[in-house]
Amino acid sequence: MERYGNLESNTHHFLAVRENDGKIVGILQFHWTMSQWMAQYAGNIGYSVRPSERRKGYATAMLHEALLLCREKGMEKVLVVCREDNEASRKTILANGGVYDTTVTVPESGDRYERYWLSL
Repeated sequence: MERYGNLESNTHHFLAVRENDGKIVGILQFHWTMSQWMAQYAGNIGYSVRPSERRKGYATAMLHEALLLCREKGMEKVLVVCREDNEASRKTILANGGVYDTTVTVPESGDRYERYWLSL
């Protein structure tokens, strides 16, 4: 997959583009530094895969690429968060070495998120 983005800003997005046909299969969002709210509920990395392209390993590959970029930027660990009911995202995080930290509830919405740390 190709990388697109600007590594100079604090938060930016990358498109995950399948090489053989140029189709966008997903998007990654990076937060090199986080507000207190983001550190509690959102994490350093977010990702999403196009519904028609799910269950094909793209999320795992995208998160792996994200971790390589974080390592290149000198980070030692990152926080990745997923909804408590998102089994696919949990599996993606665990496949990339995520270590469960805690489950938190967003006060405003009641949504529950699992927090995972990934060492680089």
